[in-house]
Amino acid sequence: MVDVDIEKEILRLENWQKKIISQFSEVSKINKKKQPIFYAISSISSNEKIKPYTTPIRFSGNKIIAGSIVGSQIEALIVANYIESLVDYLLLDVEKKIPIQSIPEEKVFERFGLDRALYIENSKTASSIEFGNISSAVRKTFPPNKIINYKPNDLTVESVWFFLSHKYQNFANLKVAIIGSGNIGFKLALKLVESGAYVNLNRRDKSLGLQLASTINFIKPKNTIANAEFYEDPVRACTLCDVVIGTGKTDTLMINERMVSVMLENGILIDCGKGNISNQAINYAYKLGLDVYRSDVTAGIISFVDQSILIKQTINNKTGRKLLNKEIHIISGGVYGMLGDIVVDDFDKPKIIYGMADGRGKILEELTKFQLDKIKFVSNHFKIKLYTYKVENEY
Repeated sequence: MVDVDIEKEILRLENWQKKIISQFSEVSKINKKKQPIFYAISSISSNEKIKPYTTPIRFSGNKIIAGSIVGSQIEALIVANYIESLVDYLLLDVEKKIPIQSIPEEKVFERFGLDRALYIENSKTASSIEFGNISSAVRKTFPPNKIINYKPNDLTVESVWFFLSHKYQNFANLKVAIIGSGNIGFKLALKLVESGAYVNLNRRDKSLGLQLASTINFIKPKNTIANAEFYEDPVRACTLCDVVIGTGKTDTLMINERMVSVMLENGILIDCGKGNISNQAINYAYKLGLDVYRSDVTAGIISFVDQSILIKQTINNKTGRKLLNKEIHIISGGVYGMLGDIVVDDFDKPKIIYGMADGRGKILEELTKFQLDKIKFVSNHFKIKLYTYKVENEY
């Protein structure tokens, strides 16, 4: 890269940094009550390097959620470096979706106060190639206690599934076409089939498409009647479908007018990949009275944040095993109990006694008098109300 190109790249990244600064200026205006801030750094699947952009600022209870989509490690590092002291938690995309590209020159890193040598994991390659895993680069310097790993593709799948669940209530006999059956398409197809929907898959690679459909039908619950079927022709895949979903890479046009024309009346189109439906197809769908939607992960990301904090709190504060006296241990938070351990809600300050571990991951349904006495001891020690337990006949 000649100096002119380096300066051009620095200018591009400076403009990107300004967008992040502007985004946090908006967050600070909104955050009057000093609410905890969650920030997501993620990437998207694309054949070419994308232009980075910020995502909408969202609210969940007392939390603020913001984020950005990046197309390279250096863009992610610039964001992480700026927000480190401004956020409470970083939602870090662990999926590898960015295409292989060259790592910028030393001068680019210096401009943003970053150590290039720290981030190069493939120094033996001729041109210091970046293989696109933004999480491995960001976590080199970002405080680990602030990082929450997440998978945006899985959130997209959950969001679309919940949307369809709300829209149709019952998946039985619902017929769905998934066009562009890659990572998201396969996961969504499996979830829909398991829920009772019939799914038609379409992708350019016929052999892989057949394999994906076969895999879904093989691993679905044995009593599930619904199945997945592969169609090489996308128009046939959409024929008489209630729902047609595009799950391709960003700005890859996959759904056209012909595919819309063979759908059922009152059907819906969903764009999962941002730019998977042609303008002609969208206009034709509205002309036919069909609804068109884009996947919205707002509900999914809010739910994920709430769940992540609960899990972090449980792991940090309520997961453990504690010796109460010479014979009695109390456990909580998913610890695999030994036979005789007393399972409670919080091993440090219990308020609920769930029972006695059977040593095989379950709770004993019947207790000997000796075992019941151990539970009564814990109950009396912590002043916890004890429910009735069945006592075995002792011989």
